[in-house]
Amino acid sequence: MKPVIIGVGAELQRGNLAAAGRALHEQGWMPGAAGSLSARSGDAVLITVDGPDRGALTRDDIVMVEPGEGLPLLGEVDWPPADTALHLALYRLLPACGAVVQAPTPHATTLASTAGTTGTVDQVTVNGRESAHGMGLTAPHPAALPLVTTWPDVPCTAEAVADQLAGCGEDAPPALLIAGLGVLAWGRDLATARERLAYVEELSRLALSAEERAVGAAG
Repeated sequence: MKPVIIGVGAELQRGNLAAAGRALHEQGWMPGAAGSLSARSGDAVLITVDGPDRGALTRDDIVMVEPGEGLPLLGEVDWPPADTALHLALYRLLPACGAVVQAPTPHATTLASTAGTTGTVDQVTVNGRESAHGMGLTAPHPAALPLVTTWPDVPCTAEAVADQLAGCGEDAPPALLIAGLGVLAWGRDLATARERLAYVEELSRLALSAEERAVGAAG
């Protein structure tokens, strides 16, 4: 394994990731031990470990891994979560990506489990620009959200994420909806990734409300 350069402030990032996880748990967006957060630190990646309740995360629940296979660096005592490969795929594909949040937010998780056709990649499009503006988002985000769906009991893979984002470059969407996982959001930093997570959850709420109205009108 080639030497891994660790960024300045890595220990501060551990605390920031733990605090973000606790906040998302309080919102009901990371119930129990669900969800994961990560941040780039130089060549290395800091990511929450599996197991601990997200409402009780501490800096000791963050493990530092190398960016290739996600192996813990020397001195780390915990193991990264099963979806580490998804986080690492985003860092490889999107050079400007500095943080990733995977969370089963309620509306997005429902939308991801019901929209599209199982076993295919589909598009969920809702008109959320007015809502996004009202939320005070600092950057424009497209209203079209890619949806990655998988066969029942088959987890999403890094290859599926790579296929969805192939060739996107700077035009990459703010997040992916993933059946079985909810939202995979990213940004230049943790604050941006969390902002985009909130954006996707709001778009998903609007989409589900529109579906309910359409069903009601048809009935």
